[in-house]
Amino acid sequence: MAPLPEVLVFIASVLQVDPSQLREDDGTDTVPAWDSLKTVMMASMIEINHGVTLDNSEMERLTTVRAVREVLARHASR
Repeated sequence: MAPLPEVLVFIASVLQVDPSQLREDDGTDTVPAWDSLKTVMMASMIEINHGVTLDNSEMERLTTVRAVREVLARHASR
C-alpha cells in the first residue's frame, strides 16, 4: 500500500485540513469536510496524478483513508 504519510497529505490537501488530524480509519463519517464532492475531487486527482481511470465501484469506496490507500496500491501494482 501507499505510505500512510503520503496518503494523509494527499487527502488533507483535497479536504483542506491539517494532515495531523487524519488517521487511517477516518473518513466520511468522522471528517466533516469529507463529503461527496470532495470524494469526486479525490478520485479526479488520483486519475490525473497517477494516469489511471477509476471505475464507479472504486470511486464509491473512497470513503476512508484506508480505502484511498488500497485504491492507490491496486493501481500502483498494475
